Amino acid sequence: KVLNSFIGKQEQIPPMYSAIKVKGKKLYEYARKGESIELTPRKIEIYDIQLLNINKEELEICFKVSCSKGTYIRSLCEDIASKLKTVGYMKELKRTKVGDFDIKQAITIDEFEKYTKQLKQDGSKESMKDYFISIEKAFDNKQAIKLNNFELKKFLNGVKLQTNMNDDIYKIYNEDNCFIGIGIVKSNFLKRDIIL
Repeated sequence: KVLNSFIGKQEQIPPMYSAIKVKGKKLYEYARKGESIELTPRKIEIYDIQLLNINKEELEICFKVSCSKGTYIRSLCEDIASKLKTVGYMKELKRTKVGDFDIKQAITIDEFEKYTKQLKQDGSKESMKDYFISIEKAFDNKQAIKLNNFELKKFLNGVKLQTNMNDDIYKIYNEDNCFIGIGIVKSNFLKRDIIL
């Protein structure tokens, strides 16, 4: 019942030990110096939360959360404990999905090394790079911007280009529809971010 009460849109106060910047400094820098600073709540959304296990002996609960970006699970754990009229902290966090990327697609470093070694031994033409997700694919859900040669030269040199596109991340292509990299539009200006 308590977990379900957190489902929906809400405001959350980020933890002091976080990388959010306030007045040009990260919160954890203030925290490490013992300085207190007023924290502004951030809008977040919990889409779903499921209780997976209760361990009464260890006084632990295990739950699974689907949430918006910017949600601090550490703060959520403390808020859940507070609502249960106790104290608590996050002991462990396992991120299983971010956007379109799912942990089911991942392999461990040991598996990677073993598979690479096996490919070399077999003399296979198959390559581990076939299993990597390209930057273009990683941003598959983002809109594209095509730049002419003049604009592209400026873009690659770090010049901000004026645009009427919405603030967001975009895939950048040249006149020949060749993927160049990623750009960010902010306040009607496009600037480069990740270039291949």
